[in-house]
Amino acid sequence: MKTKFGWGRALVTLFLLALLALVAVLAVAWVALPLDHTTITVDGETVALSGLGGWHAGAVILVAALAVLIGLIVAALAVVFAFALAALGVVVALVAVLASLALVASPFLFIGWLIWLLVRPATRATAAA
Repeated sequence: MKTKFGWGRALVTLFLLALLALVAVLAVAWVALPLDHTTITVDGETVALSGLGGWHAGAVILVAALAVLIGLIVAALAVVFAFALAALGVVVALVAVLASLALVASPFLFIGWLIWLLVRPATRATAAA
């Protein structure tokens, strides 16, 4: 039985590994850094990070990790979109240049075709059976 290892599975695996690494880094930073005067204000409610503990601290770390990963994904997609638009612009410019060259060269090509018709050997008509 063959199984395919597609790009989707690879990207999901990479995303989960990056999430785990980021959660580990944020957890180490949570323990190592002083959070005495660090606060977060959401909708007018202020929460001091030094007062969080247990699952609240884990939730904050997980939300921060997800926010960082979503920001990285959006930035990567923006770069890919910019490269795609730049490539499309180059293709449109090449088509415009080729079209203008074809327009300039068309009389010369037409005259060459007429000369070729005049100087080529005539084809013999074969008798039908």
